[in-house]
Amino acid sequence: MELDIGSFDRAKRNHPHAPIKDWYEQGLIKVERYILPVSINLEADIGATRSVKILKGWKELWYKFAQDYFKFLDDPNIATIMINTGTIFYDLTCQGYLQELQEKQLPLLANGTGRDGKPLRVKLQKQEYTEPNDRMRAFAYQAKAKEKNLIVTHHATDEYGPIRTSKGTEIDKTGKRVMHGWKRWGDSADVMGRVNWNPAYVDPTTNQLAPRSEFTVDIAEVQELRNMTFGNPTWDHIAKFIAMMRGE
Repeated sequence: MELDIGSFDRAKRNHPHAPIKDWYEQGLIKVERYILPVSINLEADIGATRSVKILKGWKELWYKFAQDYFKFLDDPNIATIMINTGTIFYDLTCQGYLQELQEKQLPLLANGTGRDGKPLRVKLQKQEYTEPNDRMRAFAYQAKAKEKNLIVTHHATDEYGPIRTSKGTEIDKTGKRVMHGWKRWGDSADVMGRVNWNPAYVDPTTNQLAPRSEFTVDIAEVQELRNMTFGNPTWDHIAKFIAMMRGE
């Protein structure tokens, strides 16, 4: 389920250790693409013209995505669902809910406020993230209930935290990279981790430079997996290792 358009094509090209292209051509992988709507500012006449951001299409796309997801969960021919990326999916979930709140205020009054007399909503308030968070959590729980594999990728972003400087302690970039998007998958995920490219890896069997992608486990249901690193990881490789550690 591709929200980051083009990512599947990059995966086919950039990961020769996993024959993704062959699996796709054999029909073992199917791809559904979901194109995000374009957010535009619409002009509202309120004496002096100003722009207000009225969301269109976000709610509809979220419900289409959710409908497809639950249909795939019920399909006996589908073993694994991958959402790429969870970063964009969480944004879609929040924006879709924000559109629902906006629609309760439309149409705008002549003075540019909503029909409730309040300014048009342009972002969620802190307490309103409960609904998007519950919607995201439902996706994880339903996959477990239906005994389906669920893989969710995320973009990375800079971590911010207290840093000592010549001026004292300030909040700034720590130099680390962290997951960007919904951060509560750990409540139900079997494994959460980071994928990095290691350009300096040396193959111990040949003592030759052999750059590779690496998956390092941060959170795991099986405690022994924490901080382990898998080179050139595949789903099968990690899943089989988890099963072995569980004694299955």
